[in-house]
Amino acid sequence: SMSSFDRAVRVADEIAANDATMVQRYKRAIEEGGATDLAKGLQRERELGIAHYIEAVGDGKTFQSAKKFIGDESRPRSKL
Repeated sequence: SMSSFDRAVRVADEIAANDATMVQRYKRAIEEGGATDLAKGLQRERELGIAHYIEAVGDGKTFQSAKKFIGDESRPRSKL
């Protein structure tokens, strides 16, 4: 059986394998949403998601990078 420490390292490795900007955005959504009740947290998550989408679509480079990352069959996949 895997120790708690080994499991934490495994989860951290899975997170680190993702795009740094996306990890930071998810972290922000979790921190801001977790500081409120469920309804307000879900609303904040939607607001941040929409803001990210608008930024990604408006910036061709960001959109193309995201598209390439999502379509990369060889990138590490989460096993969580």
